[in-house]
Amino acid sequence: MPYYQSAYDTDMRHVIDTYAAAQVHVDQALSMTLFLRSTIPSGLYEWKAGRTEKMTTRDLNILRHYAFQSGIKSIYYIRTFTDDESEIGANQCESCSI
Repeated sequence: MPYYQSAYDTDMRHVIDTYAAAQVHVDQALSMTLFLRSTIPSGLYEWKAGRTEKMTTRDLNILRHYAFQSGIKSIYYIRTFTDDESEIGANQCESCSI
């Protein structure tokens, strides 16, 4: 059993909410990073119910819009972890890349 929950398995709206709370105290933008799996874990996001679990641009747009509405000034990186070896992507040690 892991000692921590991977950022890739965390609801990114919680991360956005945390950054939004800090953003009001910062004059410039914070460097926020979103972590997403290429296959989104079942039940993580309610808008994925009954749809493919593959991450799509719709998912990115929903999270980007949520961040904008929360007062986030910029999203610095969007990191994607590819779960399928046949997909093109670069995976690193999770604890090293976070």
